[in-house]
Amino acid sequence: MATIKFKPEKKLAYDKTPLQLKVSPGVREKVMSIPGWQETVRGFLDEMIAKKEKHDFY
Repeated sequence: MATIKFKPEKKLAYDKTPLQLKVSPGVREKVMSIPGWQETVRGFLDEMIAKKEKHDFY
């Protein structure tokens, strides 16, 4: 039986297709050294989307 390696904190599962972007050299290592960086980025993206939907920015 396979062991569970990841358990999402939300009731809704994450999309199986990842969002990817290119960054400047050295950024990846710096970001990955921040504890909880993935959840922080997810929250930031949710805020960006909410602002766009509310004010039609970007």
